[in-house]
Amino acid sequence: MLRALSSAVSGLRTNQAALDVIGNNIANVNTLGFKASQAEFADLLSQTIAGEQAPSSAVGGKDAMQVGLGATLGAIRTLFTQGVIQSTNNPSDLAIQGEGFFVVKDGTDQLYTRAGAFTLDAAGTLVDGVTGDRLQGAHGDIVIAPGSMIPGSPSTTEVFGGNLDASQADGTTHVVTFSVNDSLGTAHTLALTFTKDFATTPGQWTWAATTTDPNITGLTGATGAVTFDTTGAITGTTAASLGVAFAAAAGVATPQAVTLDFGSAGNAAPLSGHAANSTASLTSQDGFAAGTLRQWSIGSDGSINASYDNGRNAVIDTIQLATFDNPGGLLHVGQNMFTVSSNSGIAHIGNPGTGGAGTLLPGALEGSNVDLAKQFTDLITAQRGFEASARVIRVGDEVLQTVVNIKQ
Repeated sequence: MLRALSSAVSGLRTNQAALDVIGNNIANVNTLGFKASQAEFADLLSQTIAGEQAPSSAVGGKDAMQVGLGATLGAIRTLFTQGVIQSTNNPSDLAIQGEGFFVVKDGTDQLYTRAGAFTLDAAGTLVDGVTGDRLQGAHGDIVIAPGSMIPGSPSTTEVFGGNLDASQADGTTHVVTFSVNDSLGTAHTLALTFTKDFATTPGQWTWAATTTDPNITGLTGATGAVTFDTTGAITGTTAASLGVAFAAAAGVATPQAVTLDFGSAGNAAPLSGHAANSTASLTSQDGFAAGTLRQWSIGSDGSINASYDNGRNAVIDTIQLATFDNPGGLLHVGQNMFTVSSNSGIAHIGNPGTGGAGTLLPGALEGSNVDLAKQFTDLITAQRGFEASARVIRVGDEVLQTVVNIKQ
């Protein structure tokens, strides 16, 4: 009878633990990125009343007689199934479709979470909206500071295209204005004057670069010529090197070498010399001014794409995801966060969509994976198990009372 009482007490304890797990699951049914847990029972040692007997030529075998000593809580497993994803249209909200965890830092501690409700703090750092832990990218903390700038880039190549009218009289000019960006990205205006000079060389147009910019103190290689064949295709010099010298007050690198491309192999629409209106102009150049951040967005690959008011786009950073050999071994530390344990394995960190990590869904959040219907079913089962164990204790008490009454 004492065995029955002991077993019933263990049943109370294990079913109480199951109720605790279920209660926690239900309490977190609306918690972002929450992963439900499941209690699993195991039986305790059994007391052997009679051992087994092997069969012989005379008699058959007999099984051992054992009385179980109750149940124990064998494990509490975290279920890492996908939670329901809901759209929020907030660009800093992120959901993971598939495996992986966001990597965040709280000071020097590195934590992991599935909750993707991130926001920008006053310093422009992308942080967890609940804890303030900083989301990690390929370069560490992700900073998208309002008003941040992208530096300018100097011009190295100016590409020209269009037509120079071969039907015009010698001495006819055509002026093309263009700009050269210095090492700080500031634009300086220059003029390129084409002059028809077929009398010297058939099909030839000379050119001369000039400027009135006070910050430009000199130009080298500022003259040259281009020639065209009888079909109007360019045949002479297709590129020239222009040297631009800047005044010290401009505070830029000087001199600056700039290639004037009139018809190189990479020029898709070179200058032509047909008998048609002159349309020669600058078609492209690789320099640009400094720009201020205008807006940003996050891609499914984790890239944080910024657009600037100078028309440029750049990838600021790439959000990282962590995967584990055994995610079930991670330890809950509260606030939707996990930390590694000796049985989870180390974090394998990389870009979304690589190394088994899922992809990101920007403007969305992953909800809890708690299945209320299953939780309520498990709740009933645990409740009945608890009540049945309590009934065994009651019956055991009555039997013991009967035994005591025999003596009276």
